[in-house]
Amino acid sequence: MFGQHSQNSKRYLKSQSLITAGKINPVKWLISKEEAQKALQEFGVPIKEVKKIRCLRHQVCISYWNINGKICCSFFSYRIFERWLNAVENLIDSCKSLGDWEDLGDRIQYELIRFFYPQTMANQIWHSLRTHWYKLQSTLKIA
Repeated sequence: MFGQHSQNSKRYLKSQSLITAGKINPVKWLISKEEAQKALQEFGVPIKEVKKIRCLRHQVCISYWNINGKICCSFFSYRIFERWLNAVENLIDSCKSLGDWEDLGDRIQYELIRFFYPQTMANQIWHSLRTHWYKLQSTLKIA
């Protein structure tokens, strides 16, 4: 019974977002208006100019002028920002063992299933995971 409880705890921990797990803390990011505008435009939001940015724990609140000159305010996932991709890739690169890589891979798999990711970003993350796995494998073979 103890082993079963332990397995459930591990499964629960891996089914947390990277933010909830404390792996990425975007609330400390200082997102510039230019960076926000670029992310929103790439996400498909018709935007003229960013007015205000407020970073919250799980999302960012952005006030902006739309292309019709009206002020809009919406919440957006950090996952649309290139900075998010860089943070995830840094996490992947920091894995020193296959165990660390597997734990992170489980969290990333949860992320990609649970949250919206732009397709190119999801593909890049999978590519980074795969590339780092090969790197770790070759390190093991050499050792």
